[in-house]
Amino acid sequence: MKCMVKDFVHKISYHCESSSMRDLFKFYGFPMSEAMVFGLDATLGFGFFDRTGNVSFIVESDVPFFLGGKQGTIEPNSLACRLLGITLRKQSFTSADKAWEESKRFIDQEMPLILRIDISYLPFYEFDDDFHFGGHTITLAGYDEEKGVAYIGDTEYEGFREVSIDRLKQGRSSTYGPKFMQPNNTHFTMMRRPDGKHPPLAAGVKLAIQQVVNNMLRPSMNNIGIQGLKLFAKLIPEWKEKLKGKARLMFEFIHGYIETWGTGGGAFRKLYWQFLKEIGDDPKIWEGQMAWKKEESEILEDCIQILEVDAKDWTLIAETLKKAADEYKDDCLDQVDLNEIQNITLKIIEQEEEVFNKLSKIKI
Repeated sequence: MKCMVKDFVHKISYHCESSSMRDLFKFYGFPMSEAMVFGLDATLGFGFFDRTGNVSFIVESDVPFFLGGKQGTIEPNSLACRLLGITLRKQSFTSADKAWEESKRFIDQEMPLILRIDISYLPFYEFDDDFHFGGHTITLAGYDEEKGVAYIGDTEYEGFREVSIDRLKQGRSSTYGPKFMQPNNTHFTMMRRPDGKHPPLAAGVKLAIQQVVNNMLRPSMNNIGIQGLKLFAKLIPEWKEKLKGKARLMFEFIHGYIETWGTGGGAFRKLYWQFLKEIGDDPKIWEGQMAWKKEESEILEDCIQILEVDAKDWTLIAETLKKAADEYKDDCLDQVDLNEIQNITLKIIEQEEEVFNKLSKIKI
């Protein structure tokens, strides 16, 4: 017998976590764009991890370094959920069968779920057998045990797709990669606060902006935030030595990290730029007791303009390296001007320092 959560929908999007949250937010009465979800959850950032410096927890063991434009992941203290008056509950299980029975129980109660899964177990992706990423996020909308299938929503596919229940269990219980990247049969449920309390949007977006300011300007380690960006820029001239024999693979990965692997383009900066633009166009920001001031409007407008250029600069780095990898294959390292890549990165640092210092002045 087929069981589906009524009135739950999934639309094509960019980033697996923010799209999953957006789907559930709409279901619980808070329709909004993926960019707004991403902005409210305040996970924009930057991280740079150099395996050549003995960092050993990167999933892709042959890749010299990892960089990402986001820090933080879905957790019960999700800022977006707190700002909307939603309680987010996380459950993990040692048994795949127990996890599935619990997930079914929620679906039977008309409660959709967010699931962690190793993406390589989803049949509509075509990955090499040795590729595994356990940090992927999907939604569960229903199941049909007679057919042996579950109905899931995945980022770049419209609507819900069939996946065998056995395959879903395998993906949810995958043990590939380091422990912190394993899905651990984890699912998330949402529930609106009974009292309905949450801050007005004008105040909530300020809290979210300040968290991202902290991510970038007040990092807890020197390889994240602006400090991480500076470290990344500093090491670019060393690629001639560090990437020997691995440049083609690394250039393709950098393109993925920045442009295509769920980032929305420009290392998540494009999504954040869209978030800031939506704030500027939303009348709820400029009306009422917590309304933003004129000087805050001017700061926002300045930052929108700078961040639009910044996102394009990130894309330029990604596309330059990808073009070299595609055209010159294993000789790509000799065909890229590393000084130019470093100069673009230094420009990005200057722009992002300006943006986040400006945004730091928007306070409650």
